[in-house]
Amino acid sequence: MALLRRKRDDQHPEAVPAPNSIPMCDAAPRQRVCVAGKVVRMTARPTSGQPALAVSISDDTGTVTAVWTGRREIGGITLGRRIAISGVPVKRGDHLEFTNPDYTLLPR
Repeated sequence: MALLRRKRDDQHPEAVPAPNSIPMCDAAPRQRVCVAGKVVRMTARPTSGQPALAVSISDDTGTVTAVWTGRREIGGITLGRRIAISGVPVKRGDHLEFTNPDYTLLPR
């Protein structure tokens, strides 16, 4: 999937949305969706004795968590980085969680 790049204007620092992404508040559990936002938290946490990387991604409408099992880090994913993820989220408490979603690093 090719991403269109748009030159950012310093007077209008709005982020360019990812193609086919929806606002996080519109994401529904157990339906394939694509959301995009900024990485606001990263945690390496073991799950069933295996390493796992949990990343909280936020946009103006909400926050979701993406968990990649078997990984402690993923190159390019850092705090403040814009990212798009797609997959099927499940409801965990009061938020949505994606397990091993596809991801695309977006221009800053």
